[in-house]
Amino acid sequence: MTSFEKNIHPLMASAAPQGPPAGGGMPGMMGGRPGGQRGQAAPDFSQKLAKIALPSGTVTDKDMPAIEAVIDHACSEISTSIKSAGQKVDYEVIKSGLLAFQDWLKKQECVRQASTRYDIQSTEKYTDQIFFTYPGTLPFDIDFRMAGNTKKPYRLLLFITKADLFNVASLVENTTIDGVPVPKDWPNNPWPYWNVRESYWKKHP
Repeated sequence: MTSFEKNIHPLMASAAPQGPPAGGGMPGMMGGRPGGQRGQAAPDFSQKLAKIALPSGTVTDKDMPAIEAVIDHACSEISTSIKSAGQKVDYEVIKSGLLAFQDWLKKQECVRQASTRYDIQSTEKYTDQIFFTYPGTLPFDIDFRMAGNTKKPYRLLLFITKADLFNVASLVENTTIDGVPVPKDWPNNPWPYWNVRESYWKKHP
């Protein structure tokens, strides 16, 4: 058992998916009360997230399932905090959760860099970006500190809805450039990539 496994297992035990609280779960209804309750204090994510950590050293591909479980646990804590505050879930509330998650992710010692090309700050763009599909999707490009100084970027995809808020959809090796799939024979045969890229950006300007 590696040092990472010893550290991560207690977190994984508490990282099981959590459903909506009893009496809730429908969009716009928090705790069974239509529209929720306004005027309550905004949820404080910092204390809960401070107790959740990814490994402090380098990681390998074998660590990714455990890392994904911990990331999902962090998302669950943010979602639970929002629901417990009894706020009506709108784009501003979702933004507060996303910014807290992004800040937490960037602070993890095994994460060299984490970014998303989506504009999290501009809620007026959410419909065209995050909620273009249902459930809403938000990708993060993550550069982990890999053992052996291996350069292998990963793509984290979050599912987002107003009912269930934040859940991990997948954490996989990133084989795209700016969201466009890279062919297996790249860069020896670059033309299929550029053709697909041109088609992609016509649909996603």
